[in-house]
Amino acid sequence: MIEHAKRVIAFYPVKEPVIEFIRHNENMTFKVTDEVGGKNYLLRIHRPRTAGLSGTQHTLEGLQSEVYLLQELNRRKVIQVQRPVANHADEYVTLYQSEEFGSCYATVLEWLDGEVLTGDEENIGVIAYALGETFAELHNASSGQQLSGLTRPVYGVQSIDSALEELKCGITGGVYTQEQYDTFAEVLNAVKEQLAGLDARQDSWGIIHADVQSGNVIVQGETPHLIDFCLSGYGYYLFDVGSASTALKKEWRPAFLEGYSSRRAFSFDDIRYIEGQIFMDIFISYAMFVRDPASNGWVKEHAVKVCGKCRDFLAGKEVYHLL
Repeated sequence: MIEHAKRVIAFYPVKEPVIEFIRHNENMTFKVTDEVGGKNYLLRIHRPRTAGLSGTQHTLEGLQSEVYLLQELNRRKVIQVQRPVANHADEYVTLYQSEEFGSCYATVLEWLDGEVLTGDEENIGVIAYALGETFAELHNASSGQQLSGLTRPVYGVQSIDSALEELKCGITGGVYTQEQYDTFAEVLNAVKEQLAGLDARQDSWGIIHADVQSGNVIVQGETPHLIDFCLSGYGYYLFDVGSASTALKKEWRPAFLEGYSSRRAFSFDDIRYIEGQIFMDIFISYAMFVRDPASNGWVKEHAVKVCGKCRDFLAGKEVYHLL
């Protein structure tokens, strides 16, 4: 993989690159250090590890839209995100061809220094509140018609229908049982009913990060920053609120919600909707990995744990602090 990274980074103004492989999920990612300029970069080769991780986000138009989104968030000082880097041709998306896997695209972003969120920071309460503020500002940035027309993934009813179809593979693959799948389907159909209620609201839908996990939050002192907008797209704002909540321990979720409500109209009565969006996030994630035996082991383990919470949700019980 390092050889691929060396070939791609040659298209960029990095004079003496030192390359470190990070991971391979939806992209192959590398940390690149320019020993002459002293700057660090994130190199992404947009070739998903499994077919379930591929999508609009890997097309030329999708990547150009992601670049535009990051540039706009920085230009308008909405939140601080990684800045895209242009190649020698002054383009932000590079076409890369190799004998091993054919053609794909690559992008480079400036590195964002800091520590990955663990949830055990001494000032985690302050960080959780600030993280809520960060998401509120991100969502405010696309209210109305702002940031419309981008080519990005869409997280709505069709995403649920696609997930339900894909999740059937988990039964034949022995990842979970028919009974467990039926429970997932019942929950997702209940969530689809919830979406009609969210659609009736004036400002419930827009640009979301869509991949909130502790590894995608970098902390500088008391300030959290979001990274990895690869899966960002259009969805319900409460999808992000739910995902971010599950990235935090239950005792810090109230601080997150308070931070969010300090910058954006929000009702704490929406917990039921947030729970639905958390389940939607969980099962869309299952669908991304369920066909890959090399990476779906966590799905099998998680499915056993989540079924009980699904049944509680269907019974009308609050599960927000249990997910």
